[in-house]
Amino acid sequence: TCFLGCAVDGHPIPNITWLFSGKPLSQKHQLLAAGRILQILNVSDFTDGEFSCLAQNEAGLLTQVMSLAIQEYRWSVDKLTACSASCGHRGLQLPQLRCILDGAKVNASYCGETPKPSLQPIACNRRDCPSRWMVTSWSPCTRSCGGGIQTRRVTCQRLTAKGSSVPMSNEACAQVSKRPVGTQNCNRQPCVEWAASSWGQCNGPCIGPRLAVQHRQIFCQTKDGTSVSSDQCSSLPRPLSTQNCWTDVCGVHWRVSLWTICTATCGNYGFQSRRVDCVHIRTNKPVMEHHCSWRPRPANWQRCNITPCENGTLLREGEAEWCRSRKEGSVISQKHSTGPC
Repeated sequence: TCFLGCAVDGHPIPNITWLFSGKPLSQKHQLLAAGRILQILNVSDFTDGEFSCLAQNEAGLLTQVMSLAIQEYRWSVDKLTACSASCGHRGLQLPQLRCILDGAKVNASYCGETPKPSLQPIACNRRDCPSRWMVTSWSPCTRSCGGGIQTRRVTCQRLTAKGSSVPMSNEACAQVSKRPVGTQNCNRQPCVEWAASSWGQCNGPCIGPRLAVQHRQIFCQTKDGTSVSSDQCSSLPRPLSTQNCWTDVCGVHWRVSLWTICTATCGNYGFQSRRVDCVHIRTNKPVMEHHCSWRPRPANWQRCNITPCENGTLLREGEAEWCRSRKEGSVISQKHSTGPC
């Protein structure tokens, strides 16, 4: 949209007529402010030219002329990018685009609605290259540690404009640059390994019948026996530091005696007890109870004869007798015993 004004005034109010290049307007437009303002709805409908407004009343006629210059944002193909290669057959250059208005560069966003011209890469520097050293990748190291050697192939070649490599004498490349090395040392770090001490005694803790656990120390060292940080052996499989083992020490089980006679014939105060020991299966001699801890310890007392009685006094006398016998140590062992007392 474009607005043009006709700066005239008079009395009586003049009639205003707009012309383009001396002819009445045929393109889409609107007249505002009694014809003093011309609104062009689509500037692209016009070309560069002259607009004139004719103001006429009883006093006379006045003409004003104004020029319309249409400027558009457009893409311009300018200088080329640097060549992608100095020689050989793959050198390319791309033309660079600029968005311009009236010959001046502006932000590219102004040309966003304008289609970009197609750009074709241009070949450049398509000529034979100077002789140069060519190297292959390094071979695998001959040793994984302790110092090895790896090699690569070094040849003198020349890349032609047609894209082929032509072998050249070493002297041709030596005049351009120093010959790259063909061998180098590798994996110079010392060789390390996991080492282990002897297994400790197989005597506990017991985890099953005749089954225990034994331990040993694991450490990292060099091949000559020098201890180093465990981190240096982290990439190697680490040996086990614990293992199960068979031992006669763990050939144990819980031994229980028969239940004693119930302390009451009825009621809620009847108890009976029995002796519980950890003993060796072969010798049947008591051992420390922690050797049998891999299996639950049997109960050493329980309630019994829990039936109603007619005489409450007999119940209390039965309880007292049980507690008196416990204090004398004749009913159950002192350790791991519980009851009404």
